[in-house]
Amino acid sequence: MSNELGKISREFFTEHVLRRTGSDRKEVIVAPRNGVDTGIVDIGGGKVMVLTTDPIFIDINLGMKKAAWFAFHIIASDLCTSGIPPQYLTVDYNLPPEITDDQIDEMLSTIDSECRTYGISVVTGHTARYAGVSFPMVGGATMIGIGDRDRYITSEMSRPGDRIIVTKSIALEAAVLLAHAFPDYTDRAIGQETASAIRNRFYEMSTVREAMISMDFGLRDSGVTSMHDVTEGGLAGALYEIAEASGNGLVAYENRFPIYREIADLCAAYGIDPTKSISEGTLLLTVRPERSEAFIAKLKENGIQAADVGEILPGSSGTFIVDAEGKKKRPEQVKDEFWKAIASGIERGLK
Repeated sequence: MSNELGKISREFFTEHVLRRTGSDRKEVIVAPRNGVDTGIVDIGGGKVMVLTTDPIFIDINLGMKKAAWFAFHIIASDLCTSGIPPQYLTVDYNLPPEITDDQIDEMLSTIDSECRTYGISVVTGHTARYAGVSFPMVGGATMIGIGDRDRYITSEMSRPGDRIIVTKSIALEAAVLLAHAFPDYTDRAIGQETASAIRNRFYEMSTVREAMISMDFGLRDSGVTSMHDVTEGGLAGALYEIAEASGNGLVAYENRFPIYREIADLCAAYGIDPTKSISEGTLLLTVRPERSEAFIAKLKENGIQAADVGEILPGSSGTFIVDAEGKKKRPEQVKDEFWKAIASGIERGLK
């Protein structure tokens, strides 16, 4: 295994992580696996408990209020892909020595406000400053929801014939964070107006709204069969993961991938592939074909752009992305382009 930043490789995950998950318990009905955002436990009485765990990611360059909002929505977006709304949160804040009491208070107040908005209770946790800790990774959190066993979904549950739907824009998170990290360079490279338009999309970096719309629209046979948060590896990586998790094939068309014009301009300026760039706020869904048009219309009624980019196929058909020239290529787990751009920007001294 290399020491590259970002998620570990699929091979290391399979060989080292999945072999060390403790005791096998019969009530665990969705255990850790590649491409699945949540774990699910049968708690009896026709109910399941859904859990997801993520780092607490506080990008101090955003300002504490925005950073804490984003940290909350990274976790909540994963939980909501299950089709079960979040109810409980556990938090472990391992904070750097330089964080002030006022900053801690603003962080906690922001997360408290988001929890109240979505009816979530913080039930336990830990808060401390420690030497050797630095932003942005300052702890971890687990979000929990409880719901009906016949209501949950995972990325394993897509079926041949399902349409593949993608919300908002690819490379959304990469573009917003780069525009905040290197504002002067971004303004010069793509123009201040375009750069500002990207920064103004900050609060789109959550998939909670569209996931909750999906829950109301209908799950499983009623409409949405799976949801997957498009994070590290971008849409190309997410397509690979959903095919692997479900055991299906798929075909997706690159020229249908939604991308805001200003985000395309930024990706060109930073020399990154938007299909392989982190995109918190973009949701990948599979929807029964007879319900897909109504689902897209429902999202648009709620102000959320969505595009049909392809179809789930039987596993024997293979997994392909068709590029603009009509050439087929196999999606794979990729190293995210965002980290390359951040490293390059720091090395070049961009401001």
